[in-house]
Amino acid sequence: MGKYEQDLSMTWVCPYCQGRRPVPPPATAGQAVCPYCRRPVMMPQAEGQKSPNRGEESVSLPTGIPNDDSFRELRNRIIRSKRRTAWYWWIGAFVGLACLGAVIAGIWWVENAQQGGERSNLTKVSPPAPEKRPPPPLRWSPHQVFVARTLEQARQAVVKIEIPLEAGTAVETGTGFFIGDRGWIATNNHLVQNMNSRAYVRSADGQTYRIAGVVVQAPEMDLAILQLAERPAKTTVLDLSYDGTPALGTEVYAIGHPYNVDFSLSRGVVSRVLTTAELIQNFPDHIVAKIHSPPNMVWIQHDAKISPGNSGGPLLDGAGRVLGVNTFVHRLAQYGFASHIRYLRELMARAKDAPVRPLPEPRAPSLENVAPEQIVDLTQIDPLWNAATAMGWNPQTPDQYRQISELARIANIVKYLQVRGQIPEGVPPEIIDRAATQLESRFMSLDPGVLSVAVTEKLNSFAVQSLSQVQSGIVCVGVVASPVQGTAVLVAVGEGPRHLLLRLRPDPPPLQISQRVFVAGLILPQVAEIRLGNQNAAEQVPVILAMFVIPLENQSTAGDTTAAPAP
Repeated sequence: MGKYEQDLSMTWVCPYCQGRRPVPPPATAGQAVCPYCRRPVMMPQAEGQKSPNRGEESVSLPTGIPNDDSFRELRNRIIRSKRRTAWYWWIGAFVGLACLGAVIAGIWWVENAQQGGERSNLTKVSPPAPEKRPPPPLRWSPHQVFVARTLEQARQAVVKIEIPLEAGTAVETGTGFFIGDRGWIATNNHLVQNMNSRAYVRSADGQTYRIAGVVVQAPEMDLAILQLAERPAKTTVLDLSYDGTPALGTEVYAIGHPYNVDFSLSRGVVSRVLTTAELIQNFPDHIVAKIHSPPNMVWIQHDAKISPGNSGGPLLDGAGRVLGVNTFVHRLAQYGFASHIRYLRELMARAKDAPVRPLPEPRAPSLENVAPEQIVDLTQIDPLWNAATAMGWNPQTPDQYRQISELARIANIVKYLQVRGQIPEGVPPEIIDRAATQLESRFMSLDPGVLSVAVTEKLNSFAVQSLSQVQSGIVCVGVVASPVQGTAVLVAVGEGPRHLLLRLRPDPPPLQISQRVFVAGLILPQVAEIRLGNQNAAEQVPVILAMFVIPLENQSTAGDTTAAPAP
């Protein structure tokens, strides 16, 4: 412990806090507390008194005016002690800052040395200079590829496929989606079959990309893979790893462009999982029978809202995984069907090193997707014609309409073969010519009087219901809604009305707007996008191969149309 010290003016100074007291200390020595810093100190004892603790005589204190030199020396020692303590603090702080700066500089130098950045001025051994080599040849730089993990990300992986038709007034549309890291797009084969070199894809961000060609096709599964001519810098692809069987009631999502509502999401549930054999058992004339799908091929039936604009789009679960590829829809039952995703994976493996086949120039529709043995059965022409005339072209049941539509299918194929000269192998050309001439004569002799308002309504009702049956025949009565442009014309059918884009023969009959026409055609696997008059909204319509379009006299009961020529 310290003691109170006396300065020149008899003021007592605490050695800890330097506090001063103007009064003298008590005469009795002992322990006391500084009134300023509250630290314990030893009180001095007066002259001649004994120390109560040690029994020793203490140093006598002067009385009166003290010795100036002794107290000045004591004060100087205290000041020097405080100065030394301050210097120790300053020196410690400087050393600490120097050490901290050295650590920071070392870390900075190490990081810059690893990254090839600027080096510090620290002395170091420079690495040997690398050997000079010529720059590598310019190649297509790698692109960023991300796998979608949510529905929002999955939407970025979906594209809209657009195919301008030869007339220039309509665009066939469909859906596709990015797969893998090579700029591939998966879609339906029936969309690729009519694709030409003017086709392109549009992504969700509005960017368009040209299509380089077809990588691989699988007509029996209605699947195809396209290659882009230019790949986006950032590509989101879909997860194709799903290999299970979705349970009944599983929530699913479809992304596509239904009736020109681009990149739309619809939700539904799995209502059934079945095979091609089971589909044909219920519907013998189903499209899967016409494309010769494998009997054990798995199809996922669901009620997520889809339309022809969804063809080729993905069927997803809530995590963005692809369960299947949407292929066709049953319009009456409002069910969609998607092929299981495992078949697309198999197609990707098969296309690993396949060359890209360039797209052809725009051409007229073909029937290459129809097997030769299914093209015509000429022996059915007379029985089907007789059945149609016997019922007065007024079908009362779906079976009766099926007879009329089958007649239209055979008639269009035969006439198309005659016009294009694509005679199936093993079929004598004169037989095709004779059958086509006979059918044209019969349709031209059709009595317009049998096509009353009631008959027209019945025909059009069945015709609209059959539009989902691709490659089937169709018979209807419509009203011309646009002038003929090239070999294309738009007609309005039924209430609403429902528009159809007719692709006519090379020598089309003279047609006028608002004129009634009898149509016997073949439903093509296409959907066209049209714009009527000054309307900004676009409409997606089915495309019909119409070799037989018979003009009828106008009737006020046929209804009117406000459709203007397509721009």
